[in-house]
Amino acid sequence: MSETTGSPPQSATGPEQPVAGVAGVLPSPVSAQAGSSPMQLSPERTANVARLAARRFPDPSKVNANWWVLAILLLALAFVSSLLAAEVTAFSYIHRLAAAAAALLDVIALTTFAHVILLWYQSKITEPDPSAADPAQETVNFRQRGLKAAVIGQDGRASTSKTQVVLWTAAVVWALIDLLLLARAYPSRNLFTATITSNWRPEYLVLLGLPVAAAATAKTVVSGSNNGRGPVPGDGGTEVPGRTTRVYKRHPVRPGVKGFIKGMAELITADDGTVAWPDLQYVAFTLITLVYFVTQLLAQPQQGLPPVPAALLTLMGVSVSGYTASKIVETKGQWPDDGQTQVTEG
Repeated sequence: MSETTGSPPQSATGPEQPVAGVAGVLPSPVSAQAGSSPMQLSPERTANVARLAARRFPDPSKVNANWWVLAILLLALAFVSSLLAAEVTAFSYIHRLAAAAAALLDVIALTTFAHVILLWYQSKITEPDPSAADPAQETVNFRQRGLKAAVIGQDGRASTSKTQVVLWTAAVVWALIDLLLLARAYPSRNLFTATITSNWRPEYLVLLGLPVAAAATAKTVVSGSNNGRGPVPGDGGTEVPGRTTRVYKRHPVRPGVKGFIKGMAELITADDGTVAWPDLQYVAFTLITLVYFVTQLLAQPQQGLPPVPAALLTLMGVSVSGYTASKIVETKGQWPDDGQTQVTEG
């Protein structure tokens, strides 16, 4: 008996049949009508339909032109607003708010422009990846595109330590731009210069350095786990009685996970979705210190970068230490040396 190829015939009143070659993925867009002949798709058309049905994210080898338009518009708007804020000579409350808003727009415009540049660069170096068909790997690749890689770890999840570095870097850049825009309106006109010279506050070396140290430590202990082999996939291996070795495993992000809210949740949760208390404490104290920093700068910009109380610095130090210690303990594992022992959940 010979085999037949192509789409199975459809009855005049029967249900829609799946497109040939992508059964269970995408239904046929055209139903067979009464008295009409069954629809036939060419192999090329069938392949295109299957590819479109499987694609969950934008093509990494291309950059949407809308990104360039958005970046240019934001840069132009930031330039105009900054120019207007810098020209004002009245050191009033309204002007201080306007200068702070213009500085925030500058940070957003520069961030967007850097994101587009990275997207363009990554599109030029992107080569066909055999693992692109893997939904989990496709999700990781999407979440690490552009400037998002600054806060996304190797497992495709939002990194708590990386996010702290980005937050404090952006906050200090925003503050310096704000003070620069207010320099003309301040009576002595040395607001920005004094901030970075005689009025520089050493505690900001701690606020900027602690998150960097935590991020570097976390990356080192994760990549150096299992005798330098790094974490293994969470679904690997079974236990062999009497020959068990504790190996650090890390579950990659689930396929299709994306969005800002989910990324925020990943900052304070473990791989299994439960609350990670060291991460939650780290994020909480960082947000409290950031809120204090912003409100003090808006209220008294003549002081330059606001002084940070010792209590907040201590809480930041304690939370960073707890986060780092939890990473060291969590990633502690050893790869079996005999080549036969199967790994078990760490």
